[in-house]
Amino acid sequence: MVCSALTMPERMWTKMGSKNSWQDRAEEYYRDGLMIVDIEALLGVSRKSISAHLRGLPDYEKIREGRKQEAVRRRRQYKTDKQRAYRLKDSTIYAVTSETVRREHELAVMELSREKYH
Repeated sequence: MVCSALTMPERMWTKMGSKNSWQDRAEEYYRDGLMIVDIEALLGVSRKSISAHLRGLPDYEKIREGRKQEAVRRRRQYKTDKQRAYRLKDSTIYAVTSETVRREHELAVMELSREKYH
């Protein structure tokens, strides 16, 4: 029996496994949130091939938009955490206490007592 490319079944087994095995795994990895570079390292397939295959998915834009929104959420959370860390660090260094107010007052008195008014 002769098989042409047109009559070949969708999931034909070859020496390297299922015909679409890397495509299926690439889709799964992409849906799980992995970047194309990471998928390339796992599968041993070029980024260009993976990207071209993923762009052909019917729900590619929906997945991509979801990933963008997740990145925005993570970035916002990162910035919030970083600001909190800076505030905590700054609050220990620049904390306003009775001692700091007294010192500021003494510096202001010394500065004003040196000035000459005409």
